[in-house]
Amino acid sequence: MSRDTPSKLTSALFFFYGLFIFGSTFSIAVAQMAFGVALALFVTVVIIERHQPFTPSLRRFYIFVALYVVWIFVSSVMGKTVGRSLFIMKEDWLFFIIPVGVHLMQSKTCRERLVTAFAAGVVLISIYSLLQYCFGLNWGKDTPLTPADGFGYRVRGSFSNRLTFGNYYATAALALLGLGIRKVDDLTTGHRRLFLIGSVLAMIVTILTFSRGSVVALVTGLLIAGLVLGRNYLIGIITGLVVVSAVVALTLPGLVGRFNKALDLELSAEYEGGRPFIWQKSLSIAREHPLFGVGPGNFAPEYEARLRPDIPDNRKLTHAHNDFINMVAVYGFPGFLFFTGLWLTVLAYQYGGFRRWGRTASENRYLLAAFLGSVTFLVSSMFEATFADEEVRQLLMFIWALGLWPWYNELPGQKKTARKTA
Repeated sequence: MSRDTPSKLTSALFFFYGLFIFGSTFSIAVAQMAFGVALALFVTVVIIERHQPFTPSLRRFYIFVALYVVWIFVSSVMGKTVGRSLFIMKEDWLFFIIPVGVHLMQSKTCRERLVTAFAAGVVLISIYSLLQYCFGLNWGKDTPLTPADGFGYRVRGSFSNRLTFGNYYATAALALLGLGIRKVDDLTTGHRRLFLIGSVLAMIVTILTFSRGSVVALVTGLLIAGLVLGRNYLIGIITGLVVVSAVVALTLPGLVGRFNKALDLELSAEYEGGRPFIWQKSLSIAREHPLFGVGPGNFAPEYEARLRPDIPDNRKLTHAHNDFINMVAVYGFPGFLFFTGLWLTVLAYQYGGFRRWGRTASENRYLLAAFLGSVTFLVSSMFEATFADEEVRQLLMFIWALGLWPWYNELPGQKKTARKTA
């Protein structure tokens, strides 16, 4: 791609990819339709402009992607419902978000506009969600909002599920924090304010979902940010968390009550809605199907077979409420290994790149944003199968692109110092 005078084809690709990431903040339909067009344009760019998306510097990452996808196919074929399992595999087309993003982000103008579109979407939907909390707005949805204890409503933005919304916005909050928390060479004051305002608003609306897992992921992501950035940042973040916790305890007693209930019930191995109970039953599925798992789409009947006959329908689950346990139950131990390897590889690219590039380099803040967003998503996936949630997963793929584009032109073993990026 020409960095100075992009072709009309590349301009169209940028427009639809930008619409994808902006639309992902409020609508999976808008986001995936836009990305579908972007992917078709990207394939055309690859053919006409002879773009090579799979460079040696990113080989390790794409090898693990390939291993993971191939094993899902094998698991699907070896399962009881081959047709349905193969149909469910369609979700893995979201991996293509990464090479398209890496290609576009080679241009400074493109990547700045993409993260600006993302931040703008987060700000707009966060403002709508604040109004939703106060007035119960739920435009375009038939299902009423759940009242919060004391005052207001449990927000979910324009998503159908508040846990999905909470996990998306917790992840977005830390990614935007990484983009704006430090001054670097190419960051204007206006953009920095946009990223930080977006981050703070996303944190607030995450709390107002009253989703425990999302709040835990948010807090953990902030603490990791402090550890990565240094002692002064860590002290400031801890102080801020103490103040916010006091405010939340005084103004949102319902959220505090939900956390207390979690300690009493949801950490119990006997409570049928508790995570330990769910994980034990899910691991028993994995023990009976160690090689290929049960295959995509077959978790629910296997899980239900391990429950008492008269259990309520809301306890008949479709996933293990933990990405890694879900992987070993559905795809077997090899699938678990490939998924774990994929995560370790991408985090190594992000954190290693953050330490490798100079603190004022353009690449640095993108790598930091990708690392903080990824670890926040990863924490949320300890309590929920977040990787199976397309709304949040498509955001993760964009975040991974943020952390991989600086490596695109690197040669294996090349020493890296800070550089300006055109």
